[in-house]
Amino acid sequence: MIAIVFDNAGTITKIMRAIKDLKKNKFICNQQTVDLVDLKKGRALVIIKEDPLETVEKEKDDELISNFLKKVDIGISYCNPPIKEEGIYKDKKTKVKELKEPLNLLKKYCVDTGFGSALIIDTLNGEVEYTIATAGCLFPEVKEVFNKLKDMGIEIYIASGDRRGFLERLANILGLDKDHIVPEAHQLKKKELIKKLKEKGYKTIMVGDGANDVPAMLESDIAVVTLQNGNVSKKALEVADYKIENIKEILDIIKKL
Repeated sequence: MIAIVFDNAGTITKIMRAIKDLKKNKFICNQQTVDLVDLKKGRALVIIKEDPLETVEKEKDDELISNFLKKVDIGISYCNPPIKEEGIYKDKKTKVKELKEPLNLLKKYCVDTGFGSALIIDTLNGEVEYTIATAGCLFPEVKEVFNKLKDMGIEIYIASGDRRGFLERLANILGLDKDHIVPEAHQLKKKELIKKLKEKGYKTIMVGDGANDVPAMLESDIAVVTLQNGNVSKKALEVADYKIENIKEILDIIKKL
């Protein structure tokens, strides 16, 4: 029995991120959010679990982000410990308009997966440092690969830091049961999924491209890093058993098992 766990962003979807550096008042490109978190102790990647088009967009521009976060469902999808969760709500200057700007950039695109909003917060100092919007389109080969994996009898899971609605939409497109998606998955949650699958007797494969995939990669029988999206985490590259340029190559790896 084989189970394969995919990260989402950069692995099965071509991810678009609009990241605003609030200190520099500029947008940055070609950067993974988890790598930004790793640059400073106390940082947390905080995701808004609700549809930003129903929450962020409807909030007043001059509302404090710290107040807004108290009204919506949020989660920490990655962090650089030690963190102070109460620090998420301490910022007294950053306004919701800073969350809207990245979202407005991405809304110009037609996307498969819907939109996500997130922030990187220095929880030790109580300061919002980056505001983020995400959206994605499936890599062209993904549907074919998933169908072939199903035909081979492989159990397929998606474990990602994205919000539930985002992943449910993706599962719908790919014909996956909703109990095979793990939303808002921080690095340890991905590792726990791999561990549980191994305990059930599965040979496990973890496929990802970010630092938040590394604990699951180390726990899995086989670790695969995808280069298809570019800008791959150095940590993921270091632990991978296989490096693939296209998601289709996962089929060749499984055939060798």
